[in-house]
Amino acid sequence: MQTYWLFRLTYLYLLIPFILFSLGWLRLIFAIPVIALIVWIFFQLDHSTESKPSSFILHPSRAAFILVFLWVFLSGVGGYAFQNWDHNWRNAVFRDLISYPLPVIYSSPEKGPVTMLVYYVGYWLPAVFAGKILGWKIANLILFAWTWLGVFLTVLHISLKIKTSAFKSALFFVFFSGMDALGGLFYAKDYPALFPPIQHLEIWSGILQYSSFTTQLFWVFNQSVPAWLCIALVLNSKRLDIKILSGALCFFFAPLAAVGLFPYLLIDGIDELRLNLKTFLKNIRYDVVCAGVVIVAISYLYFSSNTAAQERGFQSLVFKDVFIFFLLEGGILWLLLAPQRWRDPRWALTGILLFLMPFIQLGNGQDFVMRASIAPLFYLMLMSGEALFQKSQTRFYQAALLIVFFIGALTPLYEINRSAYRTFQYYFLLDASQRAAPRTEPATSIEKGGAPENEHPKAILADDVYSLAKLKDKLAKNFIANVRQSLYYRYLSPR
Repeated sequence: MQTYWLFRLTYLYLLIPFILFSLGWLRLIFAIPVIALIVWIFFQLDHSTESKPSSFILHPSRAAFILVFLWVFLSGVGGYAFQNWDHNWRNAVFRDLISYPLPVIYSSPEKGPVTMLVYYVGYWLPAVFAGKILGWKIANLILFAWTWLGVFLTVLHISLKIKTSAFKSALFFVFFSGMDALGGLFYAKDYPALFPPIQHLEIWSGILQYSSFTTQLFWVFNQSVPAWLCIALVLNSKRLDIKILSGALCFFFAPLAAVGLFPYLLIDGIDELRLNLKTFLKNIRYDVVCAGVVIVAISYLYFSSNTAAQERGFQSLVFKDVFIFFLLEGGILWLLLAPQRWRDPRWALTGILLFLMPFIQLGNGQDFVMRASIAPLFYLMLMSGEALFQKSQTRFYQAALLIVFFIGALTPLYEINRSAYRTFQYYFLLDASQRAAPRTEPATSIEKGGAPENEHPKAILADDVYSLAKLKDKLAKNFIANVRQSLYYRYLSPR
């Protein structure tokens, strides 16, 4: 497979949802020129020097394809295997997008609050538009296939970057993580423990968490999968204008992940300007940059309709606790890379971000730490992969990297074990009369998730919310907003 096709498919994968968003969330007077611009940009990218055939040939092996299939299957996407607690919200958003006209408005009186779904809905849209015609089950099947494709494209980008086979890249991606097992063993008070091997090791530090890529897929696939692809484009692209467009698309799909990606884009821009300003100004495609600006502007106006996302500040944390968290969640691995990478500003930036992010709060929860860290963790993973798979490394150095990798691999292994255990239990140990009946009415409140291995017993679907229409919980503010006075609703919304 030529890299030409990898880039072409990735652009198409990321641009289609924004086109669908424009159709559903913008007035036609805005939607038509925006869609025309995006389509024009896609065909320009298709013929740019960025996507011309490369001498490096990708080999998307059958083994890698199957491994990614099993990984996505066990994530719970599509509802075929056990779903962790966060799927309560993902299923509700997905169902409302299918059931309601777009954009989703729950109430619109002549006076008073206009309550609208304001969330990062882009990832669902290909499955949503199909679901409006073909129904809920087909929509879930398409969501599963869409996720499978997105993850597989990510694996191919990783393979391109670290110059190894797709299967090795997939294995490395699935099992890369911080050393949560050590945190759980020495610092967790009650939960998690190392036994039984189905517990959620990520929460050993309480409010702080840097999620492994398996945890990201199993809990927040709608943000993580498109963010991975956008970050991979920034890493593998040579043109700054395409990097800017990729960062803009990341903001549309996962704005917190885009915040973590922005400093890397800044370094790329400084490098370009420092090398040759005249050549940079000559080669940059301003229509591509313009498309990125349009995507960010529309996304910002929509997201800013929800005031919950505008809460920001700094957390007061004990320095010792943060330092231990940093070391176990990537800091030790980051230090091991220092002899090779200390001259690379991206290596330095990765360490700085991973240390400082715990002190920052954006929104009314701890999402910033978990989601803004996606970009630095992705960079750390790729730098580690390049070091691990280089044959020129000493055996001692590779052994040190492998020890850290295998300790970290326990975290995704526990996530996979929990899903496999609960899925097996549901399909093979419970008969139809013992399985919990699915919810059919919207909830008004939902209890915060406890130990994930004990969630929604006798069921694999996390569907306790069903719809956001009647939900009054504090967490509902992350999804529902009064948009009557917002610029988006007044000027861009078609309703």
